Amino acid sequence: MKILHGLMPGQVLQRDAHGMGNAGIHGRCKGSGAVEARVLKRGRVLKGFGWKPLGYAADGRFSLALKGVRSGGPYRVELRIVDRSGVLACHAVEDVFVGDVWILAGQSNMEGIGNMTAARKPHPMVRAFYMRDAWGIAADKLHHLPEAVDRIHNGYGDGPGRPRKMVLEKSRVGAIKGVGPGHSFGIEMYKRTKVPQGLIACAHGGTSMAEWSPSLRDRGGDALYGAMLRRYEKLGQAIAGVIWYQGESDANREAVQHYTRRMVDLVAAVRHDTGQASLPWVMVQIGRHASMEDPISWNNIQEQQRMLPRRIKRLDVVPAVDLELDDGIHIGGKEQQVLGQRLARAADRLVHKAKGVKPGIVVDAISMQPTPGFMRGSGATSIRVRYRNVAGKLESKGVPTGFSLHDEAGRMLPYIYRTTLEGNTVILHTQQSRIELEGAFLSYGHGRFPYCTITDREGMGLPVMQRLAVATDHPVS
Repeated sequence: MKILHGLMPGQVLQRDAHGMGNAGIHGRCKGSGAVEARVLKRGRVLKGFGWKPLGYAADGRFSLALKGVRSGGPYRVELRIVDRSGVLACHAVEDVFVGDVWILAGQSNMEGIGNMTAARKPHPMVRAFYMRDAWGIAADKLHHLPEAVDRIHNGYGDGPGRPRKMVLEKSRVGAIKGVGPGHSFGIEMYKRTKVPQGLIACAHGGTSMAEWSPSLRDRGGDALYGAMLRRYEKLGQAIAGVIWYQGESDANREAVQHYTRRMVDLVAAVRHDTGQASLPWVMVQIGRHASMEDPISWNNIQEQQRMLPRRIKRLDVVPAVDLELDDGIHIGGKEQQVLGQRLARAADRLVHKAKGVKPGIVVDAISMQPTPGFMRGSGATSIRVRYRNVAGKLESKGVPTGFSLHDEAGRMLPYIYRTTLEGNTVILHTQQSRIELEGAFLSYGHGRFPYCTITDREGMGLPVMQRLAVATDHPVS
């Protein structure tokens, strides 16, 4: 017997609403008869999963439906073909798990370019479907493009000219860079849910939304979308959600105009092609870049990402602007762990509706009040920015920093002399009058390389926001 589709060694099966894993298994075989299966854990047969017929074999093919395996693992799944004469063939699949499965996609910060010195210790209940189309314990680097089966990731695919396995393994072991948010996300999700986690590695550095276009699906492994869809289909099961980090390559005057539309189209296409109409997405708002390149387009992408939950249902966004870098544009290995935790918090709320868990922080309202410490009637006015979804209260390591005021032409207004935090509210102290501030616009994380320090008690950062009118005195969203 040889399984062709539906179950692989080390695989994590996506649990259903009842916490059960199911697999439709197909393959080649010799002989005809009933296909029986049983499931074991630590050498003992699971209750209700002793040998029983679940399918049939004929004409060199077999198929069966394995249903109702409880969340957990690792399990050993044994198959056999039997007829009146006895057992004709048998096969066993080791290290099968049932839990939650996620697609990891986007560009380099999801691929993982953080320093490997900060890589986390692997967890046996967090698994990865590596780019070589094989499952294993998840470990950075999760995305190893040279070993990918799909040509889009390395130019040669799984055919002639492909480096020998020995060479590929050596290149992985010697990697200096490779930490992304996916591994820490998986570990944090296991801590939160207590079920195994499966991570499908699909990201590729330096890629744009145009390169991720669903219109390229028919190119299969020669296109990013086609390769991602092929890997999803190879596993033959539903997934819990998509974890997405992309946008840096679209921070230019031409591509920025199409970003929201392309994201809307991408999410809709993935939901359609997976048959999961409400498939959850958790994405990262791009962070910082130590560069003098076009800051307007960079901030424009961030602002579009901040607003995407209003356009796309069951999508949440977490920030990265306050995280340290390991080079000019890539989140550091240590900080990728923080980002993974932020993504897990959002996913836990969005996907599992976990009680007491907050989604990503969003700005709620902007208002103006007299500045504390000034005589009544002086006219000095402070700006109060209230946020929703704050866990505990807002905090800062050191002086709270990151807000700026601008005039209509975009020029910086040096009005803010102090920033203080009060519960879920940021207070920006100025000496200006209400009339002077009414024409101003407020930003957090302005420019391409800002310095931002504010988080809530759980370490979730404030999102970048650009040019919100100060003279609102009413809820922003």
